[in-house]
Amino acid sequence: MRNLSKYFISLVGLWALLYVQSSVAQPCYPDQVVTAAYATGGTSPYKDQVLWLTWGSSNQTTDPYGKRDVTLSVGDKSYASIPLGGDKYLCVEAEIIAIAGDPVTSYAPGDYFGDTFDDWYNIGGESYTYWDEAINDWVDVNPNQLVAGIINRDQGGSAELTLRCKATIDGEPIRIAGMVVADAESLSWLEHIYATADGNWTLVEVQKNPNPYEPSHTNYRVRKENVTGTTEQAMKFLYGNDDNTAAVAFLSFNESAYNTAGPNPDFSVEFTAELQGGGKTALALGLLTPNADLGDAPESYGSPVHLLQNLTLTDDGIAPVPQGNTSYTNVNTPSYEAGALVSTDGSYLGSTAPDADNGPMFSKDALGDDLSGDAGPDEEDAWPEAYRRFSYKAHYMPGNAIVAEIPYRGAKAGARISGWIDFDLNGVFDEDERQTATIPADGDGSVSLTWTVPAYRRPYSTYVRLRYFDPIEPDATSPDSNVNFGEVEDHRIHILGPAITNPMLPSKARNRE
Repeated sequence: MRNLSKYFISLVGLWALLYVQSSVAQPCYPDQVVTAAYATGGTSPYKDQVLWLTWGSSNQTTDPYGKRDVTLSVGDKSYASIPLGGDKYLCVEAEIIAIAGDPVTSYAPGDYFGDTFDDWYNIGGESYTYWDEAINDWVDVNPNQLVAGIINRDQGGSAELTLRCKATIDGEPIRIAGMVVADAESLSWLEHIYATADGNWTLVEVQKNPNPYEPSHTNYRVRKENVTGTTEQAMKFLYGNDDNTAAVAFLSFNESAYNTAGPNPDFSVEFTAELQGGGKTALALGLLTPNADLGDAPESYGSPVHLLQNLTLTDDGIAPVPQGNTSYTNVNTPSYEAGALVSTDGSYLGSTAPDADNGPMFSKDALGDDLSGDAGPDEEDAWPEAYRRFSYKAHYMPGNAIVAEIPYRGAKAGARISGWIDFDLNGVFDEDERQTATIPADGDGSVSLTWTVPAYRRPYSTYVRLRYFDPIEPDATSPDSNVNFGEVEDHRIHILGPAITNPMLPSKARNRE
């Protein structure tokens, strides 16, 4: 699979935030029922990364993650409202714009005893079976509330759906990184699931069961096809064994997938999905949304958002073939190994790449980001040690120069690093408090930012913000804008007051906070 273009945001699926719905109005879509969700349970390593589109609910309180057995129609939508902190939200909308063939309904994976999807992804728990002595029979129980499945309503039915998806932050369109298709019920040898979009597919999860109840049906067959005359690719789950096998595939969109027409493009994407039931079969569709790095100074300084480009897909061993080719890969074998989402560092400040932030990071000591996530307590280390704690007499008198050498890694030529120091302690980073430097060449290095301490400075502890702006970003002057790449670091600068001198006592510095 080719690498992601620099013009669209990272795969993610890696949003560490557990997205939880509530009965209150959602900030993105206050007049809509907002039910798309990340799984909160299950064994999948990607359950915090895939935003599952959910269906059928007309009541946020009673059915917060979709509703079972509701017939779906053209115009039905699935919405998500994902908090980023600082009253900013990632708003996602998916709409069914066409349905061809037989009727389809919403489905909660786990309602059939052979399902695997709910073992990987669920809200409320996975399905199980127990023997009820009162009725002398087995009873199936499925507490899963994540109604992410779409199933044929009639036995043996087939249908094709077309969906359009788009996303915004603060009303500004962003590119959705990718889509997801999953076997949501339990594919039999008489059934199939296809998904086609403008991008490149990778199979990332397989549940294997090479010894099912039907020994003659041990295969789970998969094929990737390049659609003739287009840049689209189809992922085809061709054949299953109807016994606790399943598969999940991720797609990274090509740049050509996004709607860029007109003066105000919405960057929407479209894709089709097809299912064929022997009896009934279900698919699930999801989206890969961007991870983000956030600021952690007090809230008055605003909430900058950097969407991270830190994930890619490894090879799944399934070579795409021309449309019409009948070859296949049997993934239900001990030797088959699926691909995976893996992290890369991207471009960042200091010596440690940022991790995904899990909600608002605001903190008085500007350590909220350092103390969260898996990057460790020294994630933000680009601000020089010499300027973290110093006497105002030595460095902070009007006319003094603060010369900060800011290191960076994995940079692109033409990228910029901007820094702000709140000299007047008004709780915001003003334009006359900014310095910016341009990175001369790709790779690692450092730039120098120099401030002259102004006459209006207040001699108390204050805050500094550093931001890395990718070359494609048109503006490197905003302390709190939303951008596609890079990192933001916030630091508290501790300004020490003058020493108190007494010949009878040791000298002791006063920290004027």
